[in-house]
Amino acid sequence: MKFGSCALRGLVTFAFATSCAMAAHRAVVLTTDVGADMDDQWALAHLVLSPDVDVRAVVTTHTGQYPVLAPPAAESSARIARDVLGHLPPREAAPPVIAGSSVALSSRAPLDNAGVQRIVSESRTFTADHRLVVLVIGAATDTASALLVDRGLHERIEIVAMGFNTCADGGDVFNVRNDPIAWQVILDSDVPVTIGDSSVTKRDLAMTSERAHALLEPAGDSGRYLAQLLDEWLATRKGLVEQLMGDAKSWPVWDEVTVAHLLGMTTVEHRTRPMLGADLAFSARPSSATISCVTAIDAPHLWSDLAQRLRTASAAGARR
Repeated sequence: MKFGSCALRGLVTFAFATSCAMAAHRAVVLTTDVGADMDDQWALAHLVLSPDVDVRAVVTTHTGQYPVLAPPAAESSARIARDVLGHLPPREAAPPVIAGSSVALSSRAPLDNAGVQRIVSESRTFTADHRLVVLVIGAATDTASALLVDRGLHERIEIVAMGFNTCADGGDVFNVRNDPIAWQVILDSDVPVTIGDSSVTKRDLAMTSERAHALLEPAGDSGRYLAQLLDEWLATRKGLVEQLMGDAKSWPVWDEVTVAHLLGMTTVEHRTRPMLGADLAFSARPSSATISCVTAIDAPHLWSDLAQRLRTASAAGARR
């Protein structure tokens, strides 16, 4: 039996229990700034092709003060999300892509929009015992707005997010910084939260171009497309890559941590739920409430799963 299986890992340590429970078929709304990096594209493709995940909708968002996406940012991101879906093998149905907010929260007043309403409407049939999963792999604006619009939403959803430098201290250079108020709203609420931070994803999910092509090209055009996204990123962001990684040959596929958690391929631990300051640092909260933090990712199993899903989908598409 592979180490990646929940059956084995559940015997090893209780810390896997939350992650393994996530591996059952789950309904998901993905919120993403796809197009800002290459990792969102990989995560979106992986989610849509996974039979254990029911992607109900994709809500696209902005990149804060960083003009990575052409304005209006959420609409630009939506076009890129649809392009990603179009590069995947033919399927019976693709999830709807809905543009959310193109700007960050300026206060704790919600920015209501079609994306926010989709999160709320998808949550209606869920309960505290059977929650809709909202994946946050971009700015958390629309997720926070949904919590502010519907004050009972925290009892029907849980959040799995990629963000923060470390789960112990906070800090962030992108996703959280793009809307700090949104994360203050989330952490001040009672909604269950699981965080995959930059330190863990950088350590466990770094990918080279050579490895990406060897892994994904056997799946055909769709796999080649995803591998080439990494090629383009490494070629056009050499300075950033070298600054972060120490060389120009690898880049973390950050957002795949959320997919790994959904599929039961992470180790987690529970920590006291922090308060988030204006400087993005965590401070102690006088409460017994907790958050879940990813401490390790079973990357070999995750990458094997992505490759297998692509191959299976390509074969099925060829038979249509």
